[in-house]
Amino acid sequence: MPRILATPRAGGRIPPPPPRPHRYELAPDDRTPGRVRGWIAGLLDDWRLPHLADDLALIATELTTNALRHGGTTALATLSLSAPDRGPRTVRLEVRDSGPGFDPRECIPATDASGTGESCGGRGLLLVAALSSRWGALDTGAGQLVWAELTVD
Repeated sequence: MPRILATPRAGGRIPPPPPRPHRYELAPDDRTPGRVRGWIAGLLDDWRLPHLADDLALIATELTTNALRHGGTTALATLSLSAPDRGPRTVRLEVRDSGPGFDPRECIPATDASGTGESCGGRGLLLVAALSSRWGALDTGAGQLVWAELTVD
């Protein structure tokens, strides 16, 4: 008796599995954010999602710059695409560094006491919050992991 490994969607097609996560080592170098943007644009083209490139490039620039500035050493970026059976697909960017960490709730108010919105040193994380579907930060014990997700239309 044949074994069914996946339930076909309407039309009888079994959806392909999502691509594996891709990783990029981030050297502590001023050219790294530009290299990350190129890496992301290439992957999004491969995944047939080039319409996400501009927003994700800006998010990647902010997260990469922060990781290198606050971690001071090599960091790691991971880009993945989820393709659940139900619900929207999601592109997720994670940047892991050895920095001291922060509480993301302290970095996303509309404005800080000075009225500038710079309670965490700049507006980068405010941009990440505005462009992403969800974002956050996790303490890894050896640093932190900051992530952002974009829902695929």
